[in-house]
Amino acid sequence: MIFISIRKKTFGIFLTVVVLCILAITVYAAVKVSQSVNKYNSVLEITRMFDDTHFIAYITDRNENNNSKNIEVFDITKGGVIARKPSTMEMQNEVINYVKSIKSLCTKIMPFPEKGYVIRVPIDPPVKVKQKQLNDAGIKTLDCVFIILNDKEDPILLVLDKQERPYFYTFDASIQPLLDYMKLSPESGTMNEIGNTT
Repeated sequence: MIFISIRKKTFGIFLTVVVLCILAITVYAAVKVSQSVNKYNSVLEITRMFDDTHFIAYITDRNENNNSKNIEVFDITKGGVIARKPSTMEMQNEVINYVKSIKSLCTKIMPFPEKGYVIRVPIDPPVKVKQKQLNDAGIKTLDCVFIILNDKEDPILLVLDKQERPYFYTFDASIQPLLDYMKLSPESGTMNEIGNTT
C-alpha cells in the first residue's frame, strides 16, 4: 500500500513538471512566432510600398545588374541611376565591413525614404558571409549590397535573398569612404560632378 502511494506521488510530481515544461515551451514558441510574424509583416508591407516606385524594378532586375560591375547611385526622387563608377576591391571590402558590423534587423515601418539615394555595390566574385543576422535569414553569400541614404537618418543596409526578398539592417560603420569615392554629399542633397554619370 505504501509502495503504491509513493509511486502515485512521484508520478504526480513528474506529471506536473512535464505539464509546466510543455506550458513554458508553448509560451516561448508563441512569443517567437509573434515576433517573426511582426517582422515578416513589416517586410511584406515595405515590399508592397515598392510596387509604386522605380526602385523595385531596379533592385530586382538581376540580368541588368549582374552584367554591371559598377557601383551605382540611384536617386530616389529622380527614379533613376545618376552616377556610375567602377567597383574596386577596396570599395567591395569597405561594404563587406558594413555587413560585418550589422547590428539588427531594421524595425522602422518605412525604411525606404521618399527622398535620398541608394548606392548599389556589386560584390564580384560573390563572397560567403558568416554574419548571424544574414545567415538566420538564409543568406549565405552576397553578390550585391544596397545602402539606403537620406539626409535625416542613419544609412540602412539592404540585402536580397535568393528569392529577392528584401532584408533591411542597421549597421555600425562609417560610409564616408564610399561617399568620397562616389563624390556624393547626401547631407546637402548634391551630387558632385563625376566622370561617368548618366
